[in-house]
Amino acid sequence: MRLLGKLTGSIKGQSLLEYAMVAMVVSAAVIAMSTYVFRSVQATQQMIQEEFQQE
Repeated sequence: MRLLGKLTGSIKGQSLLEYAMVAMVVSAAVIAMSTYVFRSVQATQQMIQEEFQQE
C-alpha cells in the first residue's frame, strides 16, 4: 500500500510538471509571435495614414 501512495504522489507531481512545461511553450510562442503582430499593426496603421494623406 505504501508503494501505491508513493506512485500516486509522483504522478501528481509529474502532471504538474507537464502542465508547467506546456504553459512555458505556449508563453514562448506568444512572446515570439508578439513581434510579428506588432509589425503587422504598424504596417496597417502606416497604410491607413498614407490613405488619408492622399486625399
